[in-house]
Amino acid sequence: MIKLKYKKYLIVISSIVSVLFFSPLIAYSDTYSNMIISTNNSPYDVSVQYQIRDASKNLVCVVESTKINYYDSIVTREYLDSHPSRITMEKNNQLVNHVLIMDSWRQGEGDSFLSALSLRLEDYERGKLFSLLFATTNGCAVEPGDLVTVYWKVFYE
Repeated sequence: MIKLKYKKYLIVISSIVSVLFFSPLIAYSDTYSNMIISTNNSPYDVSVQYQIRDASKNLVCVVESTKINYYDSIVTREYLDSHPSRITMEKNNQLVNHVLIMDSWRQGEGDSFLSALSLRLEDYERGKLFSLLFATTNGCAVEPGDLVTVYWKVFYE
């Protein structure tokens, strides 16, 4: 009986291994890693600023950061290339693309401290939600009803 179980396990394991070994792997372009990586030493020069205003529109807090990660994928490049605010300009004697992205929302119930930001894209063709840019910042207290306005400034070749 023990030999019979052993043979069943051996057959199952060998069939799984052979399927995995002989099935083709998905090949990705060498250009993109499809990972979230730092913008340091990358093709993107990104900074972010967010402002918080209370319900009376008084400025409560302004925070800036360059500690930003990006989704290294063609999705990020397509989004930036097709963004309506994209312009080409000269920076350091070189032509670069510049994209200014503004996002804002009213703070709801829940978190009372803002120290991480994410620029997300819902891609209906691919059926996925992508986090294109992610920033960690010094934190700032927020209350329900506060208006948070975020400015992402992206330079790339």
